[in-house]
Amino acid sequence: MRRILPQPLLSLILLISWLVINNSVHPASIVMGAIVALVIPWITHRFWEIRAVVKSPVALLGYLGVVMVDIIRANFVVARQVLGPNRALRSQLFRMDLHLQGALPVSILAATITLTPGTVSCRISPDQSHLWVHALHADDLTEEIAEIKQRYESRLLRVFGQTANGATSQPSNPGAES
Repeated sequence: MRRILPQPLLSLILLISWLVINNSVHPASIVMGAIVALVIPWITHRFWEIRAVVKSPVALLGYLGVVMVDIIRANFVVARQVLGPNRALRSQLFRMDLHLQGALPVSILAATITLTPGTVSCRISPDQSHLWVHALHADDLTEEIAEIKQRYESRLLRVFGQTANGATSQPSNPGAES
């Protein structure tokens, strides 16, 4: 089965995307979408070095729901902040220690942070043990880190069946690289 569908989830996403883009469930569209969904993963399968197994699809759906709600909510918050007095903004650059392990889970966390308006992932450490984040407005770095860890990292830990290794996240000086 892996030879025919090296990336089954990608194939499903490609098929659904094809049908949505064409706005049709005509048999010809379904056949063409199936061809695209089979050929692209088959051609690119040797480039897919990153492997991560979703241990809890239900947790993944919950995570996606939280991210969507946060993106919508953050758009309004950032609009209010930007349209307000700029001197009220307290932008911060901070380091967040990570419990997640693996290139894909850490990349998903970094992408989520960047997708959420008001925050940007700036750098993942080479050993993937921490992430540099810039926040447009953060009064309390400890609270900001705790919120990211609670809303996103803890959910991703469940999605990928990982456990926290007991490391603590403390704000640190952005000028000191470790």
